[in-house]
Amino acid sequence: MKNETQALHLEKMMQRHILYPAYELAFPLVRVQSKKLQALSVDDVILTGIDVLEFILIDQNTICANMRLKKMGNRYGLEIIDLQQEHIKSDSKKYKNISIVFGNVQSKTLEIGHTIDMSPINLNNVTLVLEGKTFAEGTLVNVDDEIAIQIKKVN
Repeated sequence: MKNETQALHLEKMMQRHILYPAYELAFPLVRVQSKKLQALSVDDVILTGIDVLEFILIDQNTICANMRLKKMGNRYGLEIIDLQQEHIKSDSKKYKNISIVFGNVQSKTLEIGHTIDMSPINLNNVTLVLEGKTFAEGTLVNVDDEIAIQIKKVN
């Protein structure tokens, strides 16, 4: 019994300890009218203007890298194709930049050609983030060969 308690304590302690830097995996930023965001409700669809699966890594308010899918044997990973340090700019009153986030990934190094395993990421469920705060959750849908988000929950 005592060994199980120690093992559980060690497991919890290791989960709090991050080995590598963590980044948010997201689609490139999408600009949406502020009025449309305020009127957003469940089952609404947001057209992203994206027709290919390209991703970015975000560290707080900075875009760190551009990524694309890469086949690795019988599974897929994310390959870094471009490094950048672009600060996410504040929005205008009329339009807002939203982040469509899939989750967090950890990477020891960020360099061109480096591949990150994406097996823990669920590409169907996304979180919409505005100015660092979660405002909606949804799923990916296909609308006329374009990637779109169907809203499932509005915060």
